[in-house]
Amino acid sequence: MIPGIAVLAEKFRVPICIALVLGVWQIVFVLGVVNEKYFPSIPTIAVAFGQMLTDGSVIAAWATTFLRALIGLIGAALLGVALAIVSDLSPILSRGIRYVSDVLQPIPPAAFVPMAVFMLGLGSKLYAFVIILVTVWPPYLNGVAALAGVGPVQLNTGRMFGLTNWGLLWRVKLPAALPEIFTGIRYAATISLIAVIVSEMLAGRDGIGFMIFKKAFAMRTPEVFGLMFLVAINGVLLNGLVNLLRRGLTGWHMRMMERSE
Repeated sequence: MIPGIAVLAEKFRVPICIALVLGVWQIVFVLGVVNEKYFPSIPTIAVAFGQMLTDGSVIAAWATTFLRALIGLIGAALLGVALAIVSDLSPILSRGIRYVSDVLQPIPPAAFVPMAVFMLGLGSKLYAFVIILVTVWPPYLNGVAALAGVGPVQLNTGRMFGLTNWGLLWRVKLPAALPEIFTGIRYAATISLIAVIVSEMLAGRDGIGFMIFKKAFAMRTPEVFGLMFLVAINGVLLNGLVNLLRRGLTGWHMRMMERSE
């Protein structure tokens, strides 16, 4: 009986988790722990969200925010991996890039928005700049660590087959490092969504972040929570796309991990 329950729980873990979150939310509402004005019930949020869907503005905002986050994530992933490769090839450049990372990485996305507005104005360049600047570091740091962690057995085997340093990088080190690099890209996907929402709230004229900002100042609490749930859906979609790409490029590693379990 217990193994059967475990299998069912694993199979339906996503709907179970969603139902658990919604159930706890509704229990908190019923108990009156938080004022109803600031913590509406799930049905109230659903009705308010449904009303926003009728005019199509929410769908447009969702698509805009998702595309900004996705484009920024792609740019950050490519730049991060490129910086990791450069760092692996040149110790001097590696130290320089690491210093820049140590300075910029702790700065929150909101702090970059005013500078980006002055430099780039309002538009797609602003979002790309902010998102890439705060999102590039997880792929870069994971890439550096993964490339440096490739074992000597793999490298010596490659040299025995006559591979040059470039050949070792592209045919041995980078494939071996990809699983860990994708761990950084998954983390970057979350940061990318945070960055675009913050940018839209502070300097946007459209998108989910802009809508949350407007609704919050109008004290439309149910709509704000509905939009927050939509942001969560965007995060799930971004992670799903990253996982699909990861499975396509590093499926061998995932299958090996599954067998070991």
